[in-house]
Amino acid sequence: MKLVISDCHLSAGRIFENRLNPHEDFKFDPEFCDFLEYFSSSVYGEGPDGPVDVELFINGDFLDFLNVPYYGEFEDAVTEEISLYKLEQIINGHPKVMAALRRFASKPNKKITYMVGNHDADLVFAKVRERIIREWAPEGVFPSDNVSIIHDRDRVRYEGGVEIHHGNQFEAVNTLSFEQPLLVSYIDQPFLNLPWGSIYVLKIVNRLKWEREFLDKVRPVKIFILFGLILDPWFTIRYVFLSVFYFLKTRLAFNRGRMGKFKTTFEIMKQESAFFLDLEKQARKILDQDADVKTVIFGHVHKPMNKIYPDGKQYINTGTWTKMINLDWVTLGQQFALTFALIKIRSGVAECELRQWTGEQGPHRGFHN
Repeated sequence: MKLVISDCHLSAGRIFENRLNPHEDFKFDPEFCDFLEYFSSSVYGEGPDGPVDVELFINGDFLDFLNVPYYGEFEDAVTEEISLYKLEQIINGHPKVMAALRRFASKPNKKITYMVGNHDADLVFAKVRERIIREWAPEGVFPSDNVSIIHDRDRVRYEGGVEIHHGNQFEAVNTLSFEQPLLVSYIDQPFLNLPWGSIYVLKIVNRLKWEREFLDKVRPVKIFILFGLILDPWFTIRYVFLSVFYFLKTRLAFNRGRMGKFKTTFEIMKQESAFFLDLEKQARKILDQDADVKTVIFGHVHKPMNKIYPDGKQYINTGTWTKMINLDWVTLGQQFALTFALIKIRSGVAECELRQWTGEQGPHRGFHN
């Protein structure tokens, strides 16, 4: 059995540097610990044939390096040293979650697989991967058979035709370069080759979250801007101005660290003109192009979805474990749904569904759009 989660966005904890931390989006530490305990004990611990196989597949953006400042600054030339510092703050900010992950991985036939997304690209650094594996692996062993990190590709295929992507590679603004994950330019050591979306978070969103903590939780952004121009005009105008300024600075003007490609810039502008992005079209394209793929699982867009098409193929989006504010008519209002994909593979056939964690009394239930 496999559990797929994504987009928990753990950063430096609720209190960081002796003050309330507006950059911490994960508020469900106890619930997540209960989730891990439930799926590693009782019927998921020991079965009639011995220990039950359970793999926790973390599909990106679990650790949110972008939301952790480095000595008060959000640097965009991120070196291994900076990433290690940020990782330590995340570990210190969520000690119960870290302990629960190690307990899970320490139990017989339990395994953690982590695939990077656009908020945790820092895991391309070898020392960063080693540090988190030692934190989660039984007895701090490295390398570990129980904990692995996929940092050099954007997808995993499982038996039964299940293909998992984080989803950021289908959005030009957040596409990572697996061919050139690191750059060496105006500083004397390699630093992350961040997409423009990460620069946007570091230099715009994180600066303004001190004034509007909900800024990165609102979807879709375009509707937020339209309402903001009416209800909160001065802040919204500054927000739009900074967004345009940094886009021109990092995409169209000379930058010693990164040169924006015209093709990518055009694709970003094209995609950003759309109001809604749920990646369903991209998922359907994968299903159409490869007959062997029966189910596609994404995260990234923070919008849970479980859609089965007339041909029997399936698209699941695992949503997020953070609170979101939705401005579309279907899901209007503040919401949170602790959603995850549950995969059971028997005799080469995969059964996949989207579930919602509801706590110890009723651990999980079917999720309905």
